[in-house]
Amino acid sequence: MGLLRGFNIIVLGVVAILITYVSYFTDYLIGYESLLIKILHSVLILLVFYVIKVIIEDIVKVKIHDSKERYTFRKAVSIIITFLVLASLFAVWFKETTGLIVAYGILSAGIAIALQDLLKSIAGGIIIFVSRPFRAGDRIEVENIIGDVLDIKTFSTTLMEIHEWVDGDQYTGRIVQLPNSFILSGTVKNYTKDFSFIWDELQIMLIYGSNWKKAEEIAIRVAKESLYGFEDSAKKELLKMGEKYFITTYDVESKLYIKIQDNWIDMRLRYVADPRQRRKIKGMLVQKLLEAFDQEEDINVGTATSIDIMKSSQIMVNK
Repeated sequence: MGLLRGFNIIVLGVVAILITYVSYFTDYLIGYESLLIKILHSVLILLVFYVIKVIIEDIVKVKIHDSKERYTFRKAVSIIITFLVLASLFAVWFKETTGLIVAYGILSAGIAIALQDLLKSIAGGIIIFVSRPFRAGDRIEVENIIGDVLDIKTFSTTLMEIHEWVDGDQYTGRIVQLPNSFILSGTVKNYTKDFSFIWDELQIMLIYGSNWKKAEEIAIRVAKESLYGFEDSAKKELLKMGEKYFITTYDVESKLYIKIQDNWIDMRLRYVADPRQRRKIKGMLVQKLLEAFDQEEDINVGTATSIDIMKSSQIMVNK
C-alpha cells in the first residue's frame, strides 16, 4: 500500500513536470497554452490533495485505534477530499461565475446526501459531549435497546446489552453499536443519571379470606428490613436533585397498595432499588415473604382458581 501511494505521487509529479517543460521551455503545441495551463493546474490539484489524503490517513492510523472508527473517519475524509478536488477542478475549467455556482451547488447537494448519516452521527456526538444526556457507565434505553454505556466515540456509542431473551436486568453478552444520530430523533431513558435508583413493584396475590392486614404488615416490615440502606441513600440523592430539578415528592419509603380482583386480593409492594440489582432484590423479597407467609396459617398465597385446581387434583388422586 505504501509503495502504491509513493508510485502514484511520483507519476503525478512527473506528469506535472513534463507539462511544465512542454508549456514553458518548448515550442510544441503553440496555441494550446491555455489548455496546457488548465491541465497543469488540474494535475497539481490532484497531486496536492492526494498528498494531503495520504498524510491524513497516516495520522488517523496512529491516533485512532478502533478499526470501525478509523474506517468511518477515513471514508469521511475521502469523500470530503473528493468534493474539494472536484470543486477546484470546476474552478480551473469553468471561469464563468454562474457555472461555478451551479457546479458548487450540485457538488454540495451530492456531498450532503453522501454524508448525511455520517454528519448526523457527528452532530449527535457533539450534542452528547456538550449536553451530557448520559455518560460512560450509565444504564440507558434507546429505541427498546437497553444496556450499560461502555464507550462514547465520535460517531457511535457502545452498549453492553441487557434484557432481550434474558429475564431480568442482566447482561445478554452482546455488544451494541449505536450511531450517535439516535440522539437527534430518539428518546433516551437514563436509569442512573442524577438519581441512581428506580422504583420497582412486586405483586402479591392472596386468596379471599386471608388475613390481608397481617400480610400487609409483614410485607412492609420485610421490605424495610431488606431495603433500609437503599431508602436512606435514595432520600439523600432526591434531596440533592431538588437543587437542580423541580421535584414534587421526596417519599422513598416502601408502600403497599391493595386492589380487589375477581379471584384474588391483589397487593403491590412498591420500593426503591438499584437498577443493576433489581432482579436480585426482587428474588430476595419474594423468598423472605414466602418464608414469612408460610408461618402464618391465615395467609394463603394464590388465587381462588388455583385453589380450586389443587382441590380437584387432590380429589382425583384420592379416588
